[in-house]
Amino acid sequence: MPTYITAAEIAACHTKGEKVFACGADAVLTDLAREEADKLGIELIRQGDNKGAGAQPQPASPLQAQAQTQVQASSLKQAKSQSGGIYGVQGFEPPAPLTHKRPFKEVLGSGRKIAGTFIGTPHPVMTEFVGKLGFDFLCIDAEHTPIHLATLQEMLQSMGAVPAYGVVRVPMISYQYMSGALDIGADALLIPQIRTGQDMDIVEQACLYPPQGRRGIGPSRATSYGLEIGKKGQEPNRDTAIIIQIETKEALDNLDAVISRDIVDMVFIGPGDLSMNLGVFGQTGHPIMVEQIGRIQETAGRYGKPIGIFAGNMEAAGNWLDKGFDMVLINSELGLLGEHIAGKMAALRSHM
Repeated sequence: MPTYITAAEIAACHTKGEKVFACGADAVLTDLAREEADKLGIELIRQGDNKGAGAQPQPASPLQAQAQTQVQASSLKQAKSQSGGIYGVQGFEPPAPLTHKRPFKEVLGSGRKIAGTFIGTPHPVMTEFVGKLGFDFLCIDAEHTPIHLATLQEMLQSMGAVPAYGVVRVPMISYQYMSGALDIGADALLIPQIRTGQDMDIVEQACLYPPQGRRGIGPSRATSYGLEIGKKGQEPNRDTAIIIQIETKEALDNLDAVISRDIVDMVFIGPGDLSMNLGVFGQTGHPIMVEQIGRIQETAGRYGKPIGIFAGNMEAAGNWLDKGFDMVLINSELGLLGEHIAGKMAALRSHM
């Protein structure tokens, strides 16, 4: 089992005045750890790497070497004791993943602004292709399309080797859809139609493992089909990322009750449905909408929650980001394709 090096360990090294961080040959550096090392000027070396005239690099300090040895020994002990289990294979250690994306939950809490688009075409080629085009994430829309769990899993699998993360908008607030989407490997859930604190109770129960919730654990893609079920049991809810969608008048009446919940990693505004609920459909610049969007943004900020919003096009997305939003979901793959083709065809017809 590989040892994962975190940004906190790099920062601790810098606090001690050390300029070199030595780690084991099997260590995996998270993206945040690499960014922290670059920012602080910490050199990363691996035990056993050749440096100079065949010399073996040494740890920066005896205490660091001792700590590294203890971590490796603990990891080996855990691997031996947990690689079996109900669904695991006794003595088998799953190989390290081919890609090392940090959990999307960390991205949501990093303060970095991100952009994505909805995917409504029920085919893995679409997610694989669009996932290469520069978006930080894709949100597969199972609410307004006929995309079900089996196809959802294929679409998420197709994103395994692309930079974009795979978020799933579930069709409704239910145990089946929310726990099911997490089991097949969604990096985060976007949950629509959140209205009350009772809705959030259902979300917590379906998305969190005990003791916080009642989600069951099994040989799904989230546990490498059971091979990492023991590892998952150590900190089962650590990486679960939940985005709640505010889009109704009832949600506005219960803002504090839903946004304040610990399970909420981001608040997302659906201006289309929200404007319809408020009687000003499609008028995002209407004073009523401006007031309520500002109120949601202020409430999210008061509870330390990042906030996102839907944008119909790239220009609107830029405007929302300039207004302090942390995330924009820009139209959909078909909407952006249609906009591009319509514009090109208009230009082409000027030659006809």
